[in-house]
Amino acid sequence: MVIGDSSNWDDLFQCQFVPFIIELVLSTWEQMSKPGPSDLEDAISNRLYCALLNSKKRSYFPFHISREDLEFDMDLAKETGRKDIVFYPPLPDQEIYFCIEAKRLNAIISGVCRSLADEYVKEGMQRFVDGKYARSVRHGAMLAYVLDGDIKRAMHNIQNNIFKRLSKLRMNNNDGLRTSTIRPDDCRTKETNHQRAIETSIFRIHHLFVSG
Repeated sequence: MVIGDSSNWDDLFQCQFVPFIIELVLSTWEQMSKPGPSDLEDAISNRLYCALLNSKKRSYFPFHISREDLEFDMDLAKETGRKDIVFYPPLPDQEIYFCIEAKRLNAIISGVCRSLADEYVKEGMQRFVDGKYARSVRHGAMLAYVLDGDIKRAMHNIQNNIFKRLSKLRMNNNDGLRTSTIRPDDCRTKETNHQRAIETSIFRIHHLFVSG
């Protein structure tokens, strides 16, 4: 368990941890061979994970990277999900981490191009909002594999799905994808703010869009 107010970790994440990880993920992606339009999410994430482990930039910041890390409800001793890629700082408390949940967008499935924006919102963002992931911290990330390369269309579809679920996502009316406070000049990064049920602090989801 986290000792004291977990919002005390916000500065660590906002000022140091999150900016470095976002830079690491985006720069690592740029060096990878790009996935095809029908490649599966797990296969893409496996390749990214291996590339992150081999990145020279990783040595600049001491953290552990985990793939498909199990999340548990400790009271019920029950698995609640599998986090795609997780970054742990050098701390003894395993509840302090930065989680990246990855989803495909604009993918070819059974010969048809599907936006998959609804899965991105319902099965990705919602898990952070419901506290299934990142319960003890104030930051998480969604990583969008835009397999047809049309990031603008992918963002538009995500925005539309967010507007349909503002209440469930615990967002303000007419809110949506915002300019990133960490990388305001990078068109691949966005941000959403959420007021989770039992918390007074804002939870931020950082959205990273990378193209196939």
